[in-house]
Amino acid sequence: MVAQAGFWQTNAARHLALLSVLVVTLLGSALGAGNADAAAYPDRTIKIIVPFAPGGPIDAIARPLAAAMQEIMGATVVVENRSGAGGIIGSESVASAAPDGYTLLMTTGSHIGNKVFNAAQVRYDPLQSFTPITALIESNGIVLVARKDIPADSVSALTSYAKTRPNGLTYGHAGIGNISYIAGELLKLQAGMPLSGIPYRGTAAALSDLIAGQVDLCFIGISGVRGYIDSGQVKVLASTGTERAPVLSGVPTMREAGFPDFVVFGYIGLWAPRDTPKEVVARLFDAVKEALARASIRELLSTLGAATNATPPQEFASFLERDFAVQQRWARELGVASK
Repeated sequence: MVAQAGFWQTNAARHLALLSVLVVTLLGSALGAGNADAAAYPDRTIKIIVPFAPGGPIDAIARPLAAAMQEIMGATVVVENRSGAGGIIGSESVASAAPDGYTLLMTTGSHIGNKVFNAAQVRYDPLQSFTPITALIESNGIVLVARKDIPADSVSALTSYAKTRPNGLTYGHAGIGNISYIAGELLKLQAGMPLSGIPYRGTAAALSDLIAGQVDLCFIGISGVRGYIDSGQVKVLASTGTERAPVLSGVPTMREAGFPDFVVFGYIGLWAPRDTPKEVVARLFDAVKEALARASIRELLSTLGAATNATPPQEFASFLERDFAVQQRWARELGVASK
């Protein structure tokens, strides 16, 4: 029996040794394949999901940027609009996509805001379910625009006018948690203005109804509304940055309009699904950075009132954590519970 036990122990040891070799070999093959995939990246179409309806401010930036990235990376880069639920539907599709760098998300600060203000509908974590690539656009805030026939040329006059209306005024927004919603609710709170929000699938749709006279106000990025301001189809009353937007230098900030704590910044970022290889993230960041350095892209962004940024991935990740805290503070001020 002792000899028999020794026999099985010896064979067990041999089997264990063989199994260990097999596991190491398989792991090595898998890692090698992963590294090979990263090294070959990109070798097929890259899809950038914009979680809002076509024609909005992000589209104006995403499409020329995608064209530039395509030239730089040598692979097809397309933009797909997947709107709904204030950006949640499109963002969710990227969170559940393969972490291989072929499905990306380009969206706004609502990426954080949706979780803070509309947590019950969000089944992903904006900080943990994605890999930040870069914050590629920053702005001097967004602008408050009104229908062209509204009898007010300042925020104070607008507040007075709203109080004479039996049901106050309405503002269009791109969903609870979107910056257009947050700014509208801050205006309602800080100005004591009777104001009701109406949700849309994107600020482009809200703007269309504003021009048609179906809603009274809208907070929107300069890039999405400047042409309508210049043509007189809407009336611009204020911007929400710390300084006046250079392309609208005659337009006061909300601070100048008498609201010292009313500062709301806009930004657009690019994300990949969680666990996307670092080599792929680096490749994407370099491509975006190179694209933003092109004179044609810089000129376009300048005319849209936006500034290029190309924040490195880790710096962008730190910024997002700070933004989460800021938006939680806004939620407390507005009395919106974050779950």
